[in-house]
Amino acid sequence: MGNPCRWIARMLAPIIMTTRFEDIDLKIEKLVFLLNAEEGNPGIYELTWELGHFNLTIEDKYKIARIVLTEIIQEDLVVLEKYKDLTLNEKIETIDKRDINNLLNNPSHWYPCNEILSINLTEKGIEYLEKEMPKYVDRISKRLTGK
Repeated sequence: MGNPCRWIARMLAPIIMTTRFEDIDLKIEKLVFLLNAEEGNPGIYELTWELGHFNLTIEDKYKIARIVLTEIIQEDLVVLEKYKDLTLNEKIETIDKRDINNLLNNPSHWYPCNEILSINLTEKGIEYLEKEMPKYVDRISKRLTGK
């Protein structure tokens, strides 16, 4: 069998993360997140799943999701709302932008359990998508379909 460490390294090589945070185009991810909100975001946990397209570490997925999410909220492209559960039928409140950091620092808000944080597109967000999508349509298509 030889050196067991080499054998383990060969077995793990295919699952080692190869995409770096720095390689991600945050402008494209911003548009992907806005499209997610337009389609009806079931919760911010889905934003990290959107990044599953990339071979990133879990830490980088959350880092990117937090950066982009904070940006689109601060720019009033989306509103962040808290719901009682996954059905999104019973809204508890619309989150004030000043409270975002505290909520995003709570790991339970990033998972589809208990109270759910969800983003909803604003009129400004709709206008932003209408303006920016034509400029990036090929890159967005490639990003979403992998082709």
